[in-house]
Order: sequence, then structure tokens, then C-alpha cells
Amino acid sequence: MTHVRVPVGRAAQRKANFSAVRTDSPWARKRYDIQGLRALAVGLVIADHLLGYPTGGFIGVDVFFVISGFVITASLIREHEKSGRISFADFYRRRARRILPLASVVIVLSLVASWAVFSTARFVGIAQDGLWAFLSAANWHLAMIGTDYMQAGGVVSPLQHYWSLAVEEQFYIVWPWLIVLMLGWGASRRGRSSSGARRSLGLAVLAAVGASFVFAMWESSAAPTVAYFSTFSRAWELGCGGLLAVIAPVLLRIPDRIRPALAYTGLAGIAVGALAMAPDLTFPGPWAAVPVLATMAVISAGTGGEQRLLAPLTNRVSRYLGDISYSLYLWHFPVIILLEALRPSSGVVDHAVALALILALSAWSYHFIEEPVRHSQWLEPKAARAAKAPHGAQTRTRLAYAAVITLALAAAIVVGFTLVKATPVTATAVRQPVVSPGASNTAAANTPSAKLSQELTLALSASQWPELTPAIDTLGDAAKAPEWVEDGCLGDERGALEDPAENAARCVYGDEAAKKTAVVLGDSVAISYVPGIRAALEPQGYKIHVYTMQQCPSAAVDVIKASKSAHPKCAPFRTWALQQIASMKPDMVISSSSTGTLARLASGATGGAAADEWSEASKKLYTELSASAKQVFVLDPPPRGRKFAECATKISTPANCASKVQQLSLDMTAAGRSALDPAELTNVHFVETVGWFCVAGSCPAFAGTSPMHADGAHLTAAYSTSLGPVLSEALAIK
Repeated sequence: MTHVRVPVGRAAQRKANFSAVRTDSPWARKRYDIQGLRALAVGLVIADHLLGYPTGGFIGVDVFFVISGFVITASLIREHEKSGRISFADFYRRRARRILPLASVVIVLSLVASWAVFSTARFVGIAQDGLWAFLSAANWHLAMIGTDYMQAGGVVSPLQHYWSLAVEEQFYIVWPWLIVLMLGWGASRRGRSSSGARRSLGLAVLAAVGASFVFAMWESSAAPTVAYFSTFSRAWELGCGGLLAVIAPVLLRIPDRIRPALAYTGLAGIAVGALAMAPDLTFPGPWAAVPVLATMAVISAGTGGEQRLLAPLTNRVSRYLGDISYSLYLWHFPVIILLEALRPSSGVVDHAVALALILALSAWSYHFIEEPVRHSQWLEPKAARAAKAPHGAQTRTRLAYAAVITLALAAAIVVGFTLVKATPVTATAVRQPVVSPGASNTAAANTPSAKLSQELTLALSASQWPELTPAIDTLGDAAKAPEWVEDGCLGDERGALEDPAENAARCVYGDEAAKKTAVVLGDSVAISYVPGIRAALEPQGYKIHVYTMQQCPSAAVDVIKASKSAHPKCAPFRTWALQQIASMKPDMVISSSSTGTLARLASGATGGAAADEWSEASKKLYTELSASAKQVFVLDPPPRGRKFAECATKISTPANCASKVQQLSLDMTAAGRSALDPAELTNVHFVETVGWFCVAGSCPAFAGTSPMHADGAHLTAAYSTSLGPVLSEALAIK
């Protein structure tokens, strides 16, 4: 790691209580406290990703941003003070040597390991992540695909953490130019002194920080998932570190007796933030200010003074972990994600193995890749390389050893995983589910629900993957209901028409001359049931209208989107749909809403309060529908399943993808039922669907030859269609 020398100025000579070791040089001391801060930051991030604790461990990235802003700005100012200029070529050469080699090695080895472990579909996604990471644009890729870092409970790429590196690299494309322009303009304006030039730079940096923070406040509210990864919303954090470097002469005036207290106040702020912050806070504006200000306090305390009484940061262990912090950050996430794929039910031993592997890989890459490349003449002009020929030869030898070790490690990973005896999750696994000893072989009853229950029991006891249709590697949006992905009948979705009336007019299924009419009302869960509903009702002479909108439940509760942004189209659409139903007087209305609705209430209610809000809104819905339709059926949403891309690997079994009925699902169905006394509205019926997906609370990932979920929340078209017989039974079709 590059050590930063701190400003020590003439002001020290005028203060009797300052240390006698001060010099006239503004950058005269190594910052071991900053290395300790790096160790603390990376430790928080690793603990958060490995253990899920502390809940605010993600603020380690914010600590890194402030440190980086300070270090880079200090180095640029130091260069300008020494030579009167800043070499952009030298700056970007140093950044390339510092960042690119190790980042590229981790990307390549992560891709190799992912190819050996994960299914083809997931590997393709990871390969795309690798390309964006290599281009230093991972943050914008994650923002574009709608990744929610704070709710990363599903499929996670082992390269997702490259987003923060991308933010830094994009920031430093612009930052040196601002420094050069302001220092040059300030110094040239009427012969202004270097202190005047620094003042101009400070004002410019302060303006940039303020503008970025204001933008972060707005974007964190309007588009939270984008704001988290946005360079524009994060620039103020790096700028705060840069501001400290600019005002370093002012920080020299901090009395020595105050410095330890200031440093420990900052450390306390970081600790409180890590322990108290939770993923539901708006980030980075304004809550990132907590770790940012705390980090600024620690850095300020060590600027221009001895780093006394700071053993937690300046001890040898912390300093070494700070030295290898870049390697630790790069390696930790691929190791955690890949080991979780190999051992889904991880415990203390698994965590210890993961931590040991992270430390070993980081130490190796620091000594054999980071340091040799950083001190090499790679990218230097030919004349500079010739001047350092002996040292260059030693570096080339170390790099050659590093290359050999890297290739050997890659080969070991490939050979190790390919030698594992495993059942691939592709069409080559053609065996039917194998029933474990003791499983019932009794012939099932002839009812559709009984037959489905037997298929679910067989799936739960399967020891090998059968040949599934569609194949696991092809799952995703294409496997969802065609009424959704092909016909665009889910409002507020890309491809759907904005006008609900125009959209609904083309989303009518069945015989146009059919005398009976049914309406499907709800959100994406409701439309996921449509293939099965059509299979049940169309043969019985029904025409089916689909009134659905993305993330818009059928009951009149105000909701926000999963991205935490507002959903202004939902309420008007629901009002319009209920008006259409009232005028149509259909024979049947089938309503269903996502379990996740209880977690997206605009009121912010949770637990019992959320259930009460849903119950009250449901009662109003049932009353209104009861007056408009002959029969009303409320289908429970399917219990959420695991995403195949997350659980189905080349060494997995069906048991790895099984799930349990979640409490949120039970709470929602209970709240819905509590809203209605069956004696009040006799034409409203609840359909308990858990038995279509689970047996005694355990839910397999497939039944028969059909995968249940396309993405963990929505049914595949194949499985929905297979529910036609049980839907016929539940809807009392004769």
C-alpha cells in the first residue's frame, strides 16, 4: 500500500504544545493510522458479507472512499508543490499499476471457478459482470439491471463488489483535472501565492462536495437502487477526503492534547454506524454522512501530529492488514460466494475456512502481484525503464514467479472442481426422481390435488435432478407466463402500454363468443397464475380478462416499489380496474397479490401494523368485488422459492434448492382471511394454495418435470399450466 505523508507546517514552530519533531515539510510523516483505518474498513465489509454482522458493515466502503479521496488528493498536491506541475501520464500510470493487475487476476480466477461450479445460465451472467468490472463500469451495470445492494438476498455475483472500484476510477478521471485547473488558476491570478491557490482549490472542492451531496439526497429518495451505485451520488464522499488534503495546513493547528480524543471520537462514530445502521436507511444521502464525518475526524487527528495513543490503528497487525486491504477486498467476495455455493448451510467451521482462504490469497497476491507490479517500470517510458534496469530485472523475476503460481492456482481450481463427482443440472441428468427408502409408494387418489401432492413428495425425496422442462439453464424472464413476457399484459412493465384500457383490450383470452366471463386482478403474482387459470377456464367456455400491474396489489393499500421509489400509477390503475369490473358484472373474479406487498407499504408499517393495514384494505376489496361479480376467488400467493441460479450448481442436488414456507406468507394469508366473515359475503372464497407447492411446510423446486419458479417469486409458465386441474377443482368448475 502507498503510505501517505502528513502535512507538518511552520505553525508548529509557533505552538509550544506541538511536538518538537515537526518539520517545515508539509508531508513528512507516514500515516500508519490510515493503514489501520483501511484494516478497519475492510474488516467491516468482510464481516458483513461473511457473517451478516454488523448490520452496518457496508459503511466500510464509505470509509474507503474518504481515505482514497485524501490519499490521492494529497499525492497530487504534493507533486504540484514539489515541481510546480502535475503529470497526468504519471498519475494514470501509477493508478494502472496499482489497480489493474490484481483486479484482472481476481476477475479471471473468479470466472474460472464460476465456470467450474455454477450452471451455464449463472456463469453467463457472471461473465458479463466480469466484463463490466474490467471496464471499470460495474457500478452502472448494477444500477441498470436494478440490483438492490441492501437487499442482496438472492443471486449475487462473486464480482458484484467491483462497483466501488468503478466509482473510484471514474472519480479520478475528473478529479486531477479539477486540482490542476484550480491550482493553476489560483496561482496565476494576479500573482496569487500558493496559499491563495490552495484557497481557490478548497472552495472549488467544497462546491463539488456540496453539489454531489445535494444530488445524493435527491437520488437516494427518487431512485435508491441507482443512487447506491451512482458515481454522482458518491463523489461527495471522495471529495470530503480530498477536502481534508486541501485544508491540511489548517489541521496543523489542532492541539496535540486534542488529537487522541478527536481520533477516538471518529472511531466511535464508525463503530456506532456499523452497529446501528440497517439496510432500510436511505443511502448514501444522508446517512453516509455518519461514516464519512467519523473517518474525516480520524484522518484530521493524525494530520500534522504524532499518532499517539492509537494502538488499535497503528499496531503491526492493523498496519499489515491495511497494507493488504486492497487484496482483502478483491478476494473476499468471490471466496464467500463460491464457498456458499459449495456448502449452502455454512457454520463456524465454514466461516473459519473462508476467512483463512481470504487471508492466504490476499497475502500471496500482495507480495507476488501488488508490490512487484507497483514498483515495476510497467507502462513507464523507455528511458525511465533503462535507468532502473537492475531493479527491473528483479521485479520481472518476481512477476514471472507470480505468473507461474497464478496459472498453477487456476489449474488447481479447474482440476479440483471437475474431479468432484457431481450430477450436472442440465438435460444430461435424465433420471426420474429417486424415492428414498421409506417413502410412500401407495397409489394416490384420483383427485388432481392428491396427484399433485404425490409429485411434490417424490420431488422432496429426489436424490438426483430429473430432466426438467424448461431446463434450469434456460430459466429467467422467458420462462414466465407468456401473457406477461410476450403479450405485455402486466402494466407498468417495459413493453406494456401506458393506457390501461388499451392494454386490457388486447389482454383478453378464450373464445370471443364465450358467454361466461372471468377477470384476473392483481400484480405479477396474479398474472403468473394466468396460464393455469386459462387451462382451467377456457375449456369450460370462459372469456378471461387480465387486469394486472407490476407491484400493484389488488387491495387498496399505498405501496412503494421494490426499488423503494414511489408507485404513482398503482392507485389509478386499481380504481380503473374496479370500475371496469363493476360495469362488466363478470361471472368470476380471481384475485391474488404478492407476499412482498407487506414489506412495501408506503406507510412504513411492519409486523402486526402491516397485517392490520392489509386486512382493512382487503375487507373493502372483498365488499366491492362481491357486489360486482357472481363469484370471487382469492388465491393465496405461492410461497417464495429459491432462485435456481443461486442454488442449482454443478455439484448440487434437488435438496439444495428446496425451501420452507416463509412467515411473511403466513402472515399475509392470515390477514386476508381475518378481513372476512364467511357468513357476510357468501360469494367470496379463499383458495389455500400452499398444498400446490409444499408438503408439511417443505417446498421442492419442481414437481413432475416442471420447475416451479422462474426467479424465486414467479411461477414458470410450465408449472402454472400444470396447475390447471387443481385450479378447476378449487374454482368448483363442473
